[in-house]
Amino acid sequence: MLEFSAVIYKVGINPCVDIPERVSRTFGIRGNIPVTGALNGLPIRATLVPIGEGRHRLYINGEMRRRARVNAGDRINLRLELDTTPRMLPLPKPLDAALKENETAGAAWERLTPSHRKEILAYLNWLKTPESLERNVKKVITVLLRTGSKRASRPRRSGR
Repeated sequence: MLEFSAVIYKVGINPCVDIPERVSRTFGIRGNIPVTGALNGLPIRATLVPIGEGRHRLYINGEMRRRARVNAGDRINLRLELDTTPRMLPLPKPLDAALKENETAGAAWERLTPSHRKEILAYLNWLKTPESLERNVKKVITVLLRTGSKRASRPRRSGR
């Protein structure tokens, strides 16, 4: 586990710390880096965000700050390691069934970017009632069918 301390500062309204260059280099990843570890001894799970030249930043969200009782201007101690556990949100059963039922919608779902799928799953998993979930799954399928049929009807470009 990599250990260091840093002072929280704000980028816009977002509290964060810059990850030391030696830590970023140790991970050997230039893009987003999923990590687990501890902030002042309290467990965290977060993502290091690239800021250029192979360096990264860690945004300290409200839950982290509240639990650790820290804010901008405070020095914190961090221990981080690469998080290799999957971070996909669960696929609600009604959506899973609808995607399996409709091949065009299923194919369109697979073509979505991971971040777009995650956004949809976060919303669907947030819904409170089965009725809301069913209603919104129908909306998702309708949009997927619309985008899936447009893609299917587009002529393929030749290599000429």
